[in-house]
Amino acid sequence: MKKRIRNCIQSIAFIGIIAFAVLSCECDDSTTPVPTNPEPTSGNARKYVVGFQSITADKKLADYVLELPSLASLERGELSVEGQGIPLKGWQFFHQAGNKVFTAGYLDEKRVRAFGLNTEGKVVEQSNFNFESTLDNHFTIDNTTLISVELSAAANPETKEIPEPRFHIINAETGKLERIVKQPVDILAFADAATPEEAYMPWVTGMVLREDQLFVSYHKIRPDGSSTSMEVDHAFVAVFKYPEFELEKIIKDSRTTHIGSNGHSTGLIKADNGAIYTFSPSAQSAGIVGATNPSGVLKIKTGATTFDPTYFFDVEAATNGGKMYWMEYVGNGKALARIITKDATLGAWGAYAEQGDFLKLVVLDLEKQTVMDVKGIAGHANRYTAPVFIENGKAYMSSRFGESSAIGSVSDSGETYVYIIDLETATATKGAKVLGVALKGIFKISK
Repeated sequence: MKKRIRNCIQSIAFIGIIAFAVLSCECDDSTTPVPTNPEPTSGNARKYVVGFQSITADKKLADYVLELPSLASLERGELSVEGQGIPLKGWQFFHQAGNKVFTAGYLDEKRVRAFGLNTEGKVVEQSNFNFESTLDNHFTIDNTTLISVELSAAANPETKEIPEPRFHIINAETGKLERIVKQPVDILAFADAATPEEAYMPWVTGMVLREDQLFVSYHKIRPDGSSTSMEVDHAFVAVFKYPEFELEKIIKDSRTTHIGSNGHSTGLIKADNGAIYTFSPSAQSAGIVGATNPSGVLKIKTGATTFDPTYFFDVEAATNGGKMYWMEYVGNGKALARIITKDATLGAWGAYAEQGDFLKLVVLDLEKQTVMDVKGIAGHANRYTAPVFIENGKAYMSSRFGESSAIGSVSDSGETYVYIIDLETATATKGAKVLGVALKGIFKISK
């Protein structure tokens, strides 16, 4: 491949027609991409990077960081980590902040790694740090900051003390941990409860920074290690003064359910005009067990710190709607969302299976409160719905198809493809085949 690329570059210099040469070079390349190391252009090399979840010979899941030669690698051919990619240990979360891709181990590895481009334009690990307890959720606050929140699984079995969440503030430029803030989120959770049954732990599911205020959504989880929710038919958001992490207020709403779902970082999203939107699954298969309120979207107006009493987008009751599994803002007052089509038969946490046909993709118009099915993509599964990647008005994401499987397992009958979604027409086009389970993140970084 390197020889073909050098030939393409020579052709560009010789004939002076850049567009024709680039297209010719790309059309020749329909095989599994092998990373290349181009020289930086004007001191600003760029690379597309994916978090790649593969299947080992013994049917276990393994994660990699894989750099791609171009965006076209996502649009045709096959993607594989065979003989390439940077292997990681166990399950990983993938996020981008600034020009770094961050991976955070879950259970098997207590380490956050930061990947960036070296002077030759190659993706390498540039820094890392260890943490004490599992970091459960990660939120890109801006181009300079990533915040990871420590998982609190249960109260101390001996003292019955409920652990307070610890926020890890990470510098996106250095990839290093700057500070840890111990913050209870909801101070009432740690007050002396009248009975043990009243105690709960705040489980953070979303985070958005607007000027000097940090909005944090959370579930109320029983401290017995069961991951079951309390007051599930309410939405909760804590508002902090940032960067001081001083709690200003807690707001709640009884029109829908707990905001966000475990493992996804998009419980809260911020629109172009500064308005903040929430999503509530109200689905047992998304871990919201026992809810009676509908799945829907709430709004916090620009400049406000309360839920807008005049706005409630009942996604479950809308035409083409249903119970949401994931939602992310894509611009112009719209969001992409995955809706669970078989919540009643999946059972508790069933939508977290890696394989099946129980999700559909839709475009939500948050202002008009409408739901449009995305054409060109069938029912699918996607346990880890990463932050969506958008370029030139199109969204790129992977989806897995095949017979249903248990959480944590896959079968040989399953197939995964990249889909490119035209956000204006709500139409999906099948792209590259992924020789693995999922792309847990698609990113573009530069030097």
